[in-house]
Amino acid sequence: MRLSAFVTGAALALTLAAGHAMASPSNVGPPAGNVILDLDGQALPHAYQNYTASFTATSTSTNLSFAFREDPAFLFLDDVSLVDTTAASGNLLTNGDFEAGPVGASAPNNWTYLNSFGASFGGVVEDNAFIAGGAHGGNNYYYDGAVQAYDGITQNIATVVGHNYSVNFWLNDNSNLSNFSRLSTNGDVTDTGGNGVDLLVYAGAVPVGTPEPTTWALMILGFGGIGATIRRKFRTAGYAAA
Repeated sequence: MRLSAFVTGAALALTLAAGHAMASPSNVGPPAGNVILDLDGQALPHAYQNYTASFTATSTSTNLSFAFREDPAFLFLDDVSLVDTTAASGNLLTNGDFEAGPVGASAPNNWTYLNSFGASFGGVVEDNAFIAGGAHGGNNYYYDGAVQAYDGITQNIATVVGHNYSVNFWLNDNSNLSNFSRLSTNGDVTDTGGNGVDLLVYAGAVPVGTPEPTTWALMILGFGGIGATIRRKFRTAGYAAA
């Protein structure tokens, strides 16, 4: 299994430390923003499934954003497109299929990575060398398993006020759960044993989340559990281990 997937959690924690210390999140709801699609309550796809959403632009600049949560396992996102249906445009997104990588990075080229809650197992670009057949099309995909909170990616697009836009993407999940759920409802609200799995799509300003402050000591103690938590989560992701 690729080293980048192990290193990401520690690297992210160090990045967060540069701003302020954070506790491990505990069953945090999704960030606030203009939600155009929330899969909460729907059946989880265990093979790639196509999803669509739409919005009418209210500004000359719009952030298309995805927020992810997957407590026990991982979500796979691929082949994202955004078209202006009023003007019959082509795909307005750059690197919506993640083929431009970079593999192992939290922020795909032309996207910005978001993780104000400090969720572990944040998303990274992966390829078919990591999981055979992991991509919907091509070689790369976005692979996200944020635990007990949401992380995300966003891309800013020039839009025309009053025009209608359509978002299209493909999504897969490798857990053994049945339904999307914004929050963990099985009693585990601190670890990878929770059953919170969700994906939201936003159009407008960048979604905003408010992290919980804590002390440096709590964050440093959290580093001690990174290796064990990573191993535990990867054991639950049977597809990833295959």
